[in-house]
Amino acid sequence: MGVLATSLSYGPPVLRDATVDASLVSELQAAQEDQRDIISVVPGEGDVLGVWVYSGDVYAFRNKSGSVTAGMYKSTATGWDEVDLGTALDFDGTTTAGEPIPGDVGTPTTIVGAGGAQGDLAGIAYHGLWETGGAGTMVLTNVTGTFVDNENLTMPLLAFDTGSIEISEGDTITGASSGKTAIVTSVRVSSGDWPDDDVTGYLSVKDNSGTWTNSEAIQINGVQHALVNGASEPTAVTIAKADGTQYEQTLNPGGLYEFVTYNFRGETAGITMYGVNTVDKGFSWDGTVFIKQPTGMSVDTPEHIAAHQLHLFYSYPNGSIQHSSIAYPNQWSVITGAAELNVGDNVSGFSTEVNNVMSIFTRNNAYMLYGTSSADWDLRQFHAGAGAIAYTLQKMDQTFFLDDRGLTSLFTVQYFGDFQSAVASDKIDPYIQSQKENSVGSIKVRGKNQYRIFFNDKTGLAMTFINKKNQGIMPFTMSDQVTCLASVEDANGFEVLYGGFDDGYVRRLDSGNNFDGSEVASFIRTAYYHYDSPGKRKRFRELNIEMNADTSTTLTVTPDYDFGGTFTPPSSPVSSSYEVTVTADAWNQDDISNSSTGVTVVASERVKINGIGTNMGLIIANSSTYDKPITLQGAYVDYSSRGIRR
Repeated sequence: MGVLATSLSYGPPVLRDATVDASLVSELQAAQEDQRDIISVVPGEGDVLGVWVYSGDVYAFRNKSGSVTAGMYKSTATGWDEVDLGTALDFDGTTTAGEPIPGDVGTPTTIVGAGGAQGDLAGIAYHGLWETGGAGTMVLTNVTGTFVDNENLTMPLLAFDTGSIEISEGDTITGASSGKTAIVTSVRVSSGDWPDDDVTGYLSVKDNSGTWTNSEAIQINGVQHALVNGASEPTAVTIAKADGTQYEQTLNPGGLYEFVTYNFRGETAGITMYGVNTVDKGFSWDGTVFIKQPTGMSVDTPEHIAAHQLHLFYSYPNGSIQHSSIAYPNQWSVITGAAELNVGDNVSGFSTEVNNVMSIFTRNNAYMLYGTSSADWDLRQFHAGAGAIAYTLQKMDQTFFLDDRGLTSLFTVQYFGDFQSAVASDKIDPYIQSQKENSVGSIKVRGKNQYRIFFNDKTGLAMTFINKKNQGIMPFTMSDQVTCLASVEDANGFEVLYGGFDDGYVRRLDSGNNFDGSEVASFIRTAYYHYDSPGKRKRFRELNIEMNADTSTTLTVTPDYDFGGTFTPPSSPVSSSYEVTVTADAWNQDDISNSSTGVTVVASERVKINGIGTNMGLIIANSSTYDKPITLQGAYVDYSSRGIRR
């Protein structure tokens, strides 16, 4: 046994003070860059196609080298690891004997081909009714041999008759004479009725302990429910036919990814990640098993996804909306609750509103889906002319989206209708109109009550909504081009924002103080103010800028007079810029124990200025790589009045 020392400690840790330790800040900056050097791109080439967080792990999708297929990758401590999508076998020709169910724990069901190939069932998805001819995909593990096209597929089933009390999935059954036990994964009734004591059928089981005895009682908690029908049960029974041989699952290249995490089973193990990508079948990932979800559509490439009322919804071109069977996202049969809806135009996205109503948007219309299942769905056109551009829908306290008329919300549309007053971005409408066809995605920022939209020229808009009121819109520019976005919660329930970029990196947004090592340039421009005397000239002498700052940095303050010098002749020479050094004023232990706890710590920085004008505005700018953000609380101005401007 050997031990390798990776570091040495000389005494207890010591709190270092940057105000007296000149090397501390540079050491911290060097440590940041050391960590940055180990960050790697998602393997492959081209844009990052999709990013999501599931069960605390970050996943990304990107074309592999050559762009023949795409890969799914998981972020780990050592970089990006490709996710093995597993081995699949397509099937059709299902029988009335019963369907295989993977189950959550225990020994899996083994699928055996007529030629001797076999594999353990890890996942299954299909369309159509199993008893009348379903078709789909199985994911298999521990595969031995090669399955042959059109060969019979069998699995062990326990035949029963004289059924008198219903047996359900998940029941633990016991043989009255043999003492054998098993867990029921599915029940297939061939004939009879339980009240008439004459039900016959098959039980799909797992964790079976041995061979059962013919005609022995099948008991649950000591009560007889049926009798074993045959010797040497369970026996291999044909349940479907192979549609080709087994293959390694892949993803088609390219596409636009969209995800949802949902629990269809009501237990922790049921939380699953579902996705679509516009170029392949929809899929699911539970942390272990990846499987595509065939719906039976001739071109099965869904564009948008939603989980609603225990149904999985996919949208397709030309307005088709398909949803799964109730509580079974892997089954797509009208007999068990799957159905198709149609809105007559390409769907832009889904959102869930109050009272479990789902909104469905196209480019020019909005619809509301009431009800709980295909038995009582009620699809109503909510508002003609109030539509959404794809990938701009976000659900906050209300549903926000980019319409042809600007940034708006479902709440606003409901109360004001399809008019300009319904638009929150009317004051920047020329900019919105020039950019609306260039949107690449959007996210919600819960912690800041913000809706953000990103465009294909590295720019975007952040809009803050509080109490259903727009508090302001701020444009921003990024140093890299976003291609996909995710706003989710991590394993600890904290909000995290991620963006996939065109250079192959996944970056966490609103994290750190720079653009991946590059400086961040920022500025704010105030409105021009005449200080209650629009016709009088003033000499402006001093600014007092109030701010919160837990960092030391430098601001450049530029006073601007007379609407930028538009008067002729100008009443003041060209504005001068002033450097303002900001001193850190972070909260610390002394603040916490202070009797004024709860009052924000505000610093005031003074700067002497010299300018003449009837009004003045301020441009306050900063450019830094490592400095933390500061919050401007306000400013007051010292000035003296002069004569009337003539």
